Amino acid sequence: MATYAMNINEQTNQGKALLAYLGTLNVQLRQIEVVDPLPCRFSKDEMKDLLAQSTQEARSGKGTPHENFKHELASWL
Repeated sequence: MATYAMNINEQTNQGKALLAYLGTLNVQLRQIEVVDPLPCRFSKDEMKDLLAQSTQEARSGKGTPHENFKHELASWL
């Protein structure tokens, strides 16, 4: 058994037809709520400044080693 996620516009004729067809195949459908992610707390200019600062630090050898970055990123997921 596998689980899939897809977006179906149930207001269109194609969406209604697809849902009806899947129902005839006894496909178990479950609607899920999609929560919009929080907006970024930084402005576009602040993000550009952060990127410029990060680039400068990386070029001067102050960056994070790749392995440390991978571990940090994995901890976010």
